Amino acid sequence: MARDRANINTNIWTDTHWRTLTRDQQWLYKLLLSHPELSYAGVADWRPGRLAQFSAGTSRHEIERIGAELQAERFVFIDEETEEVMIRSFLRHDGLLKQPRLTVSMVNAYGAVASNNIREVIIHELKRLYSESPELNAFKNDKVQALLRLPARPMEAFTQGFTPELTLSFTPAVTPNVGQAQGLHTSTATSTATPTDVGGSGGTRRKPERPLPDGWHPNEAHKRHAAAERINLDFQAERFKNWALAKDARYRDWDRAFNNWLLKAEKQTETRSPWETEGIH
Repeated sequence: MARDRANINTNIWTDTHWRTLTRDQQWLYKLLLSHPELSYAGVADWRPGRLAQFSAGTSRHEIERIGAELQAERFVFIDEETEEVMIRSFLRHDGLLKQPRLTVSMVNAYGAVASNNIREVIIHELKRLYSESPELNAFKNDKVQALLRLPARPMEAFTQGFTPELTLSFTPAVTPNVGQAQGLHTSTATSTATPTDVGGSGGTRRKPERPLPDGWHPNEAHKRHAAAERINLDFQAERFKNWALAKDARYRDWDRAFNNWLLKAEKQTETRSPWETEGIH
C-alpha cells in the first residue's frame, strides 16, 4: 500500500534542533518526508540527480551536500551503496505504530529495505520506542515482536559521530569555481572507522568520541579548500572552535567535522555578494 500523505507535526517549529537547520536542510528533509515513494519504514531511494529535479535551479551537487549536512545533524541516514536514505525519526513521529493495519505495512516495508545497515538502524529506533512506549498497538503484533529480536545498531555506529565521511583532495592543475569544490569527495555514508587492536587480542573497537582537542587547528587540506572557495579560514576556524566549546560537542574525527563546517561556509559564499559575506576578502 503506497503512502498518499505525509504527517508533519506542527510542533516541529518549537524544536530547537530543527530551528538550527538551514533553509536548504529543512527543504530537503520535507521533500524526503513527503516524497511519494517514501516507504512505511521511512526509507526512500537516494538518487540526488532525481531529487534535484523537484525544484528548479537545484543541482545534484547541492543535494549531495545538503544530504551530508542532514546526516551530520542526525536527521537522515544515507547508504550510498544501496542508494537508500532513511528518515531516522520517521517511526517516532509518523503515528503509524498506533494503527494495526499500518503496522503491518511497516513490517512489510522493512522487509523491502536492501541496506543491512539501514535495517539495523530501523530496529534500533524501534527498540528505543518500545522501551519508551511499550503500550503502542504496534508492539502487540507478533511480527513486530519478531523484529525486536533482530540485530540493531545506532546510526552513529556507521556514520562516525554523525560527521559525513569527507576528504579534501585537490588536483593542483584545477582551480575549483566558487561554490563547486571539484576535488571534494564524499565517501559512502556506511563507512566505518579503521578498527584499533585492543590489547593484541585480535578484538577491535572504534575510536571514542571526544571533545575538541587542545591546540586543534585547520590542516593543509582545509587551507587549500578555503583558498579555492574564497572562505576566510581563520574566521571560520574561530567560529567552529567557539561552537564546539559552547555545545560541548563530541566527534571521533574533528578534521572531518570541520570539513562539513567548511561546506556550510561554502554555501553561504554562494548565496552572498562578496561585500556581504562575513570575512571574505
